[in-house]
Amino acid sequence: MTKEQQVRELLTHKLFAGKLPLECVDFCLAHGRIRRYAPKQYLYFSGDEGNTVYFLINGRIRLYLMGEFSEKIIRVLNAPIFFPEVILDGKPYPHAALCLEETEVLTLDRQNFMRYLEDNPSVLWVFYRELALDLRRSYRQIRNLSLGDARLRLGAKLYALAHVHGQPSLNGVLISIPLSTTELAGMCSLARESVSRILGELKEKNMIEIKKKNITVLNLDHLRQWIHERSARSHSTLG
Repeated sequence: MTKEQQVRELLTHKLFAGKLPLECVDFCLAHGRIRRYAPKQYLYFSGDEGNTVYFLINGRIRLYLMGEFSEKIIRVLNAPIFFPEVILDGKPYPHAALCLEETEVLTLDRQNFMRYLEDNPSVLWVFYRELALDLRRSYRQIRNLSLGDARLRLGAKLYALAHVHGQPSLNGVLISIPLSTTELAGMCSLARESVSRILGELKEKNMIEIKKKNITVLNLDHLRQWIHERSARSHSTLG
């Protein structure tokens, strides 16, 4: 199977749950270009001119905001996925995109892609649905970050990571993205020292297992129950 056939198979059957019209797949393959990136290579930075849209076809990409002294990890992308959806408005990229491993993307000129969507407005509904899912994900993230309880924040993030990036293992569910304490702290808007302490507590409770940067959730149901119970106690205290 050629690379183009592999990408066609991915866009047709796996992207957007197989709902992307064949005509759109044909357009993307005819007008797009496959690019390869090395680990730790940037696709773009926050504030760069948003002139390209991407289909991630292989590898993982981290989206994050960079501050003067810190960075906030927004999301880690798995293939296949279209990003960044917000760039359809023609404004600069709102975040940076960093390749975590060997990565392949199909790139399209934004203006060319927008002309296609304007000529085929029914295709927009596929992208609207994906954008709605991203908005819901963002709302959950905002809700979790608004929690005053640091343990709830980290527990909710580990649970979400296990669902999105989890792989079954002998001991439970392995979060397939290697994560340092600093990276987890950036995801949860917590101090690195706090994350280290809470991870130690979760290990003592036999909720997680850590080997270097690899985290395994030993039992998702137990972690979910712990989150709910802690959330209930937190609400009771606030009341």
